[in-house]
Order: sequence, then C-alpha cells, then structure tokens
Amino acid sequence: MRNVKLASILITLLFCFQSARADWVKQTTNSFAWFHDVYFLNDTKGWIVGDDGTILRTVDGGTTWTKDPKIMNDQISQIHMVNETNGWMLCQRNIYARGANASSYIRKTVDGGRNWEKFEFQDGGRERVTKLLFNKDGSATAFGEGGIFYKLQEDGVTWKKIQTAIHFLLLDGSFGDTMTGVIVGAGGTIMFTDDSGFTWDKATLLGDTNVKFNGVAFIGGKGGWAVGTGGRIFHSNGGARLWRQQQSATDSNLNDVYFANASSGWAVGDEGTILRTTDGGSNWFEMNSKVTHRLEKIYSTGNKIWAVGFGGTVLVNDGKSATPETREKPVLLKRT
Repeated sequence: MRNVKLASILITLLFCFQSARADWVKQTTNSFAWFHDVYFLNDTKGWIVGDDGTILRTVDGGTTWTKDPKIMNDQISQIHMVNETNGWMLCQRNIYARGANASSYIRKTVDGGRNWEKFEFQDGGRERVTKLLFNKDGSATAFGEGGIFYKLQEDGVTWKKIQTAIHFLLLDGSFGDTMTGVIVGAGGTIMFTDDSGFTWDKATLLGDTNVKFNGVAFIGGKGGWAVGTGGRIFHSNGGARLWRQQQSATDSNLNDVYFANASSGWAVGDEGTILRTTDGGSNWFEMNSKVTHRLEKIYSTGNKIWAVGFGGTVLVNDGKSATPETREKPVLLKRT
C-alpha cells in the first residue's frame, strides 16, 4: 500500500511538472537580434527593441509582430511610451564607431513611433547611461556607469547632468508611487527616495551583499524585490529602507523582475531562467522556459507575461501558471 501511495504522489508531481513546462510559448519574430526591452502601452500596443536598431511593434496584443523601418545601427537598450504619441528610446553607440561622441543618447517620438528625433545628454561622456526612469508624476531621471545622473528638464527634451556622490554602476530603478522609488546597481547598491527623486539615500541590506543588482520591482508600501548575480533576491516589506535576502530557486544570474501585486511575481535571467512566486517571494519556483538563451526583460499586460532576450527570443505566458499547487513544480530552495 505504501508503494502505491508513493507512486501516486510521484505521478501527481510529474503531472504538475509537465503542466508548468507547457506554459511558456516561444514566438516567431523573424529576427535574431539581441532583444533588450519589451514595453506595452496597453493590452494591444507593444514594442520590443534590441541590437542593430531593431524595433518590433504589435497592435494586436502580441499575436503578430512587425519590424519598423531601420533608422540606425546602434543598440536600443530601452523603450518607454508615455502615451499614444509620446515616447523615448535609450540608445548605445557602437564602441568602435562612436569616435568622440558620447556613449549613450536618446530618441524621442511625438507621433506614436513613426519618427524618432535624436537628442544628446547634456555634457554626455564615455559613461554609459543604462536606464531612463520615469516617475508617475511625469518627471524622469537617467543614470548609469560611475553613478552618473541626469534629470529631464521642464522643456521636455533636455537631460541635465546632476552631480552626485555615487560612484557605482547603476542599472535599474522603479517608482512605487509619485514619492517613493528605488535604484539598484553594482556593489550591492540599493538606494531609495521618498521625495520624488530629489534626494537618494542608501538602503540597509541583510544578507549576502556581494551582488550586482540588475533589476528591481517596487510597488510602494506593498513591497519591493531586487534581483541580481548568483540568483540573489532581496525583498523590502515597504518603504525601501530595509531589504532582506530571500531564498532563491537558482544560482543563475537574474536580470529582471516583475510583480503584478504583493504576491504574484516573476524573475528572468541567464540560461533561460524564469522564476515564479505567488506568495511575495517566500517561495520561488523555477519554470521551464524551453530556451537556454539569456533573458533580459520581463513585462506584463492584461493576462499575458512577456520575456525577451538573446537570439531574437520572445516568450509569452498566458498567465495560467498562477496556481503553483497545480501548475508548477516546487524546487528545493538553495541557501546563498
């Protein structure tokens, strides 16, 4: 009888595992570009950007993707649409072709992406800008290598350099509301603001701080999550002043994280890694992405979850993985 019960349990676990394996679908884009960002304005309109000036666009919720006419050969590392007409792209010049030009520049559209006007960062230099961070109040900050900082001015096009005491590489940021935000980066750096980004203070971390944080998701008083090298995940209960390390389900580098609410979240990383939690990160489950490429970004719109990365990889999940007890396989959690 004991053997029968054991067999039944194993069959149940196998079924759950196979269910989880079927959730992610790789889309055909007819592109092998290294995709660096995915962004949806609403449930139907979205963009994917990457190397060699690649811009993909969808108007049907990602059922089909079309390639925009090429306007440059540089890498597009980020796209952000403010509304139907206005948006920004962060671009990186080829290191071998930039000459005396700054490493990074921006493009702005006022016609929904049909045309993109080029702008330079004020006093831009060799330091690479890694992120354009937009607050919910309409203000914006840019940051990157060596702790470089820029603020978008009231004219809506000028990015003014701001002097700071920060010297670490900064990689990602997130605002939970108009007042409170977080920026993360190398050297175990997590900084927070509670005055809309006018001042930034260093947060306290409890855990292994020998980490480069690549991505952060912050939803204000409901919590925040920062992910980085070695599969490390840190969590703040709210306020962003104190962060505690969570147990992870992988040793692979994690590159981005997204939370729909205080319970439901995803993280993506190297080697096709996708992690899932439904309890705010108390438990993380590793999902089968069916790819081994590096995954760069994850984004959600409607009931769909999108992940993009190296080699033209675009993955979509229909959201049916929201109940781990029937859809996902638990993984033994590793202490880091």
